[in-house]
Amino acid sequence: MKTLRLIGMAVIAVIMSVNFIACSDDDDTIDTSSLEGTWGLVRNAGWELCSDETEKDTWDYTNDPYNPDYDSEKIVIKKLSDNTYSITSYYYSGSDWQMDGSQTGVLDGKTIVLKDYDGWFEYANPIIETLTTDKLVLRMKYDNVQTDPDYDPEHRHSGDFTETYTKIK
Repeated sequence: MKTLRLIGMAVIAVIMSVNFIACSDDDDTIDTSSLEGTWGLVRNAGWELCSDETEKDTWDYTNDPYNPDYDSEKIVIKKLSDNTYSITSYYYSGSDWQMDGSQTGVLDGKTIVLKDYDGWFEYANPIIETLTTDKLVLRMKYDNVQTDPDYDPEHRHSGDFTETYTKIK
């Protein structure tokens, strides 16, 4: 009976150690080896609220980056140094891709801390929620951001949305 109790305690100890290992704090890091490339937008969903409005503007739309139309977007991510990346955004117009802007960002855990704001996104630093060899999910969340301090200092925006991309190159 003592042997059975000892074996039972050993099994419980092993199970508990596996649970502790699975609950580590490694959730703040990602494997960035798949981050570089051309990513086509397949889904954009979320909301935005302007300080002049009373209702949130919500959306949820999908795109086919292999058959682009007027709502299609893509980003090209290139590694510049250890944790620094260039991110160039494009939109589809007519029958060709047009550059929307280019930014530089530093990867801090799962957050891309943007150094400049020229096109892609201006109100928040994107958080990488998912990154695999063929899927990238970015979340932008911002609250009460002053959008045009020179023209209208009281105008503010809040929002929360995700952009899901597939690697196309």
